[in-house]
Amino acid sequence: MLTFSLAVTLLMLTPGPAVLMIANIGVNFDFRKGVPFVFGVIVGANIVALSVVLGIASVINTYTLLRLILLIISSIFIFYLAVKILMQNSAEETTSNFKKINFYDGLVLQILNPKNYIVQITLFSGFLIWNDNFILEAFIKLVIANMIWFPMHLLWLILGVTVKKMQLSRKSLKILNMVMAGSLLSFIAMAFFNFE
Repeated sequence: MLTFSLAVTLLMLTPGPAVLMIANIGVNFDFRKGVPFVFGVIVGANIVALSVVLGIASVINTYTLLRLILLIISSIFIFYLAVKILMQNSAEETTSNFKKINFYDGLVLQILNPKNYIVQITLFSGFLIWNDNFILEAFIKLVIANMIWFPMHLLWLILGVTVKKMQLSRKSLKILNMVMAGSLLSFIAMAFFNFE
């Protein structure tokens, strides 16, 4: 159980698209406005975890064409989010754009996020706790994962808010947004590069 908990924590320290978006929301908005997105990310992570436990993800991984279609759809959505980040230049400009970043964006991002499937498959197929009771093991893993996911995602949001409190210049904020958007675009490139 301890090894599983450590694995979940370490995976939360390596930013993927969801974590980058959460930090960006903190930098460009505030904590309160980022919470719905965080909840969407958590619910999406649980949906993907359940799909892994129920074997749906295995079916998706079996069919190359289906995986490619999902990769293209997820890449389009992540690209859309990267563009939204690039368009955020100041708090005044971002407030009007924020209406489109909400719970559902977090949910969709996690459901379409290829990294999320890889992580969940690794977590739920490895790190065995009880070999003889699959249902209990899946339940315990979901509880442990959520006990880590929720505060860690909120910490990423707080980190973003902390950076915002530094009152970065407009130029620095633009550079930070470019780095975050570039990281999302790099994620897309790596996903296609590693597609088999």
